[in-house]
Amino acid sequence: MAEIGPLSVRDRRRASIWTLIHPLFAIGQLLAFFVSVGLFVAYLLGAVPFHAVHVSVLVKIGLMVGAVLSGSFWERDVFGYWWFAPEFLFEDVMTLIVFITQLSYLAVVAFHPQMMSVIVGILSAAYLVYIANVAQYIHRTQRAKKETAEAEAAELKQAA
Repeated sequence: MAEIGPLSVRDRRRASIWTLIHPLFAIGQLLAFFVSVGLFVAYLLGAVPFHAVHVSVLVKIGLMVGAVLSGSFWERDVFGYWWFAPEFLFEDVMTLIVFITQLSYLAVVAFHPQMMSVIVGILSAAYLVYIANVAQYIHRTQRAKKETAEAEAAELKQAA
């Protein structure tokens, strides 16, 4: 672990530029996910070609890479680890699983493009894993906001 200094976690979060940048990639990825799922459903209904779905998945993967990189810089600034900080271990493992499912999709598309049932299955799994990852992220964010509010209230109470 790298030396991260005497500041509190909250102060390190506030000091890191990645606290502002990372959510942009995360929100962009979420929006790309919604578009991609919409196109995927349209493909399954025969309304759009698979190429449209594939392009949306590529955009989502690009934003995911940005989120993973900016998240690792943020984690380094706040916890002193590039990835797998004990405080974020579960979230990082979930992100790794999302990343692996997306890479699996890309590998099958690249090496076996004729296997559409496998491609559709892997893509469906990737969507489900991403939903689970978003759900745990929202849960953690809400919990962190509550803890921050409680800590600030305690500080105000002590100061009074």
